Amino acid sequence: MPAYLLILPAFLASTIFLYIPMVFSGFWSFTKYNGIVPPKWVGLQNYQYLLNDPRFIKALWNTVIFVVLGMGIGPVLGLGTAILLNNKVKGRGFFRTAYFLPVMTSLVVVATIWKILLQENGLVNSLLHLFGLPGHIWLQDTSTALPAVVVTSVWQGFGFETVVFLAALQSIPADYYDAARVDGASGWQRFRYVTLPALRPTILFVYIIGIIGSFQVFDQIFVMTNGGPLESTRTLVFDLFDRFNRLQLGQASAVAYILLIILATLSFLQFRLFEDRG
Repeated sequence: MPAYLLILPAFLASTIFLYIPMVFSGFWSFTKYNGIVPPKWVGLQNYQYLLNDPRFIKALWNTVIFVVLGMGIGPVLGLGTAILLNNKVKGRGFFRTAYFLPVMTSLVVVATIWKILLQENGLVNSLLHLFGLPGHIWLQDTSTALPAVVVTSVWQGFGFETVVFLAALQSIPADYYDAARVDGASGWQRFRYVTLPALRPTILFVYIIGIIGSFQVFDQIFVMTNGGPLESTRTLVFDLFDRFNRLQLGQASAVAYILLIILATLSFLQFRLFEDRG
């Protein structure tokens, strides 16, 4: 009985602030509702509308690009940094803190800093001019706005992956590497046959957490580009936010559940993939 009393506050908080809103949102996704007049049941009409809405398709495509670029660079960069820090490097604690510091900084602050850096007269263009290279209006160009946000997100987040991978690397018994050296394994072979298999659970964790976070990207978009220019940085969560602002609560709820289905499917596939390889 005391155990149930201890978990009761957390259970009540989850029920009130998570599960009940999810149920209401699920119901609203099948209705036409603006938060003022009572919801009107429309079945799958919201979902059908979204799948034919160019704004939603653009938001979905932009989100996929953001996830592919971010998760293609961030974990690899984090793993490489962790491998370097796993060696006997002077000031390893300092570098670990320096890499992790952006993770502890508010995304709004990070996005604001990078927005200033990427301005036409910002530090990035100043450095380019210093080397005789032309500057660019990074956040006002449809071809560079989304990659610029990706760079910001990778810079802010790869320190987390570095620390996680470093902890996992330090937990691998040194005997494995010693045995591999005795068998004549090269550095690449030790990495491939010792390090990577040992890191499989960590890699799974990093990618699941990273993909879920990347699909929910919003703060950087809102601060740096507000979905522009020409909706080139409009993402799923920004699309959801925009529809809520327009009091299209039924459509916004449908976007939320589509996002939920995408994340649940991707997480399931990742678990199955790593289980099969295991």
